[in-house]
Amino acid sequence: MADNSPAVKKILEMAFPGPDYEVKSCQTSEELWLELEARRPDALILSLSLPGDDVYELLAKINSRPELAGLPLVLLKNAFEPVDEVRLASLVYSQLVTKPFDSEKVAGFIKKMLGEQEPESLPEEPEAELPASPLRNRTPDSGLQDIHPAIRSFILEEIMALERELEKRITASLRNEFKSWLEASLSRLKGKEKDE
Repeated sequence: MADNSPAVKKILEMAFPGPDYEVKSCQTSEELWLELEARRPDALILSLSLPGDDVYELLAKINSRPELAGLPLVLLKNAFEPVDEVRLASLVYSQLVTKPFDSEKVAGFIKKMLGEQEPESLPEEPEAELPASPLRNRTPDSGLQDIHPAIRSFILEEIMALERELEKRITASLRNEFKSWLEASLSRLKGKEKDE
């Protein structure tokens, strides 16, 4: 994974949990290239806004390396980030995803590209109005007033995306724990009925 956003890193680590997966994070294009020279990853998630050398040139270098041919490559772009369509059209990649993104869909896509069985996905949550959050209701005097509006908006979007992802995973985890507890309880009750 090559993205300098801590939120994206955390979301992808949750989407690819250990011990089956190792998520290696690179913060710059230079760091990513050194990692690619050291070993071929099974898949790569690459942000178009990765700091360092030009990402389009980096992608062209990746495309030119025979040992990286066929590498599942997902590109991430920010919602308001301009994309150089002409340069991108000449490059090989698997999918372009806009942030914030559904980590389960990205994980499912990569796992499918790797030939793995379809993962047991988290239950889909119905779209519902999320409860008010102090992060969503920030006022100009809430500590972000000195930040450029575009940066402030990006920060709040990252925070909200992480909140949504965490809420979805916590809800699914609680649902699975309750289901396991209920099945175990029913099994014990059936065992007691047989004994009587």
